[in-house]
Amino acid sequence: MEIIQITDLLDGNGNTAFRPTVMALGNFDGLHIGHQQLIARARGLAETTGLPVSLLTFYPHPRQVLGKGGYTHLLTPFDEKMRVMQELGVDVVYVVNFSLEFAGMSAEDFVYRFLGALHPQTVVVGFDYAFGRGGTSDTSQLKQLAEQIGIDVDIVGAVNAYGEKVSSTLIREKLSYGDVRLVQELLGRPYGINGIVVHGEKRGRLLGFPTANIEPNDPYTLPKNGVYLVRVLVQNVWYAGVLNIGTKPTFHDNHRRTLEAHLLNFEGDLYGQTVRLQLLDFIRDEKKFFSVEELIAQISSDVREAETRLHSFSGISY
Repeated sequence: MEIIQITDLLDGNGNTAFRPTVMALGNFDGLHIGHQQLIARARGLAETTGLPVSLLTFYPHPRQVLGKGGYTHLLTPFDEKMRVMQELGVDVVYVVNFSLEFAGMSAEDFVYRFLGALHPQTVVVGFDYAFGRGGTSDTSQLKQLAEQIGIDVDIVGAVNAYGEKVSSTLIREKLSYGDVRLVQELLGRPYGINGIVVHGEKRGRLLGFPTANIEPNDPYTLPKNGVYLVRVLVQNVWYAGVLNIGTKPTFHDNHRRTLEAHLLNFEGDLYGQTVRLQLLDFIRDEKKFFSVEELIAQISSDVREAETRLHSFSGISY
């Protein structure tokens, strides 16, 4: 997959000659099942025309640049987003450097001068796509403007789940409830976090349950504090585990959130290694214990519960 950074507002990368494509437009925050349907539609159109599939997206996220709340933490950091796009069959990704200047572009300039310079034969957008200064132009205006310069516009309807439109906002809401099973349905894959194993307080080993303290590589959107069934990718092997997200209130009064994973049936040194977590199920809320013995008993119960629930998942070593 080719990744092309777009820094010039009105003529791509200067003298670069862009080839015709079938292009999907959007922010693609999360690359959830709604986005996947849109990309699949673009891929289907591309197959009938023999053209590559391209995708136009923005970095940083427009809401972050515009100072709107909720987007300082990410569902899919840039590298992860590129990996998923490649898996979805995208051939070319145009990454627009989103700025206040870009946000101020008129709808006409966006279509005639910016989009036109990229030479898509067809653009595919969701029904609620908004563009132009203030995001006040909609798909009907996009269709009207684009077709004047020979670009077809294909509009994809909403994807709903349990009576709600699938969106990154909905996914963030469900993460805040700890409902990672539903998040997996909305994403079409388990919610993942990449991070490096760092030295912690080494308390888990003393309790009989050694843990890997994981420092996320990016400012991920984390689910609510609690204990989760996870799988962890270590050197290309998946291991089941129990993850605690929280502040360790039994031992601390601070509010710094940490991620500590106990891997089932794993032996070895993880310090300094980059690992990938996938959250599979919520086990319980985080709580404060009044003795070490009470905590050990609860961790033992959590591990047994995790082992029981593993039967509904496949491809995990334990």
